[in-house]
Amino acid sequence: MNTPANPAAFQPGDRVVCADGVARTVRGMATQRPQEPACVVTEDGVEWIAAHCRRANREDVAAARTVSAYAAALAQKNPDLNLPQRSAALADLDMALTYRDAAETDATARNTIAAAHSPAGRDLAGLATRRGTGADDPTPEGREEAALQKEACALFAVLSQDGHAHAFQRVQPFGAEHPVGWTYRTGYGANVRYGWITAHTGKRGATTVEHRWQAEEATAGAAVLAGTAVPSQEHCAAMTSAELRELVDRLRDRASRTLGVDPRHVLDQDVAAALQLLAAWHFAEVPRGFNPAAKEGCEDHDPSVTGLVVVPAANGHVTALWVENGRYVTPAGDPFRAQCRALREEFENAGWKVVPGTVRVVTAYRPTP
Repeated sequence: MNTPANPAAFQPGDRVVCADGVARTVRGMATQRPQEPACVVTEDGVEWIAAHCRRANREDVAAARTVSAYAAALAQKNPDLNLPQRSAALADLDMALTYRDAAETDATARNTIAAAHSPAGRDLAGLATRRGTGADDPTPEGREEAALQKEACALFAVLSQDGHAHAFQRVQPFGAEHPVGWTYRTGYGANVRYGWITAHTGKRGATTVEHRWQAEEATAGAAVLAGTAVPSQEHCAAMTSAELRELVDRLRDRASRTLGVDPRHVLDQDVAAALQLLAAWHFAEVPRGFNPAAKEGCEDHDPSVTGLVVVPAANGHVTALWVENGRYVTPAGDPFRAQCRALREEFENAGWKVVPGTVRVVTAYRPTP
């Protein structure tokens, strides 16, 4: 146990969070002097009382992540501000995030924590409980309608500002009736990042993060803090439950699509490079499993897809297709010759090699140095 009577013994190379809240590397333990507490010497030559330092090695930071996620879930599970369990959970969450704010080495993780973290020492009595979804209407139908309104507003808020947002996932603590927020993915290839938004306040991360778990932690942390409820859009507030469900279904459908590529291929580096090269084109909104060869009237035909679509091919090749009304050929079965000719020219002008012999699509690859 790390106490003044039983201080921690740190090893050279350990990372520790010192009493001033700054993480430093340990040089070694100071020589023990009679009647003085054990001290640790850090990289800058300064001595710190060992009992006031917390180890911040990789396994310690991982343990703190577990604590913060667990405490956030507990706070959500106990919405009554008067319950001592909620106050304890909020205190544990505040302490864990304060520690991680100093101990985390990843800048994106620190930015995420800063977005979700209440200041250390914040008066817990001043934290208003997050009003549950549909709390002013105790009926299940009322709560469901309020949840649909919040989801519609959240999806609309993200998609209206980031057309590349996709792969939305709920953040829903154990036992919660409805999600407290959503995480989503944006970007292509190695540039993929993750964002988040809360259901109650509509709070969003100031920056995107590298991993989805970072966005999930930020959502859970931000959702338990006080804040003004996001106002429902006027057209949402006036809708019936059936109309709201239809609106949310449409937004979910849009949120599940990606621009210019099937959601399954977003991480493909060659596809990402091609999309960057062809950024001036109009990208189609592509659903998962899109089939551009499906005939009109068939079950897998999606007439809403119009624009450029890029799919990965073998050996680092990519295939670019111009699609209208869900098909890569005209109603008469002819190729879109003008668009294909323009695509070939763009690939060739950028130094890509275009595979000859294709008429309806354009297949190209980047030559290896």
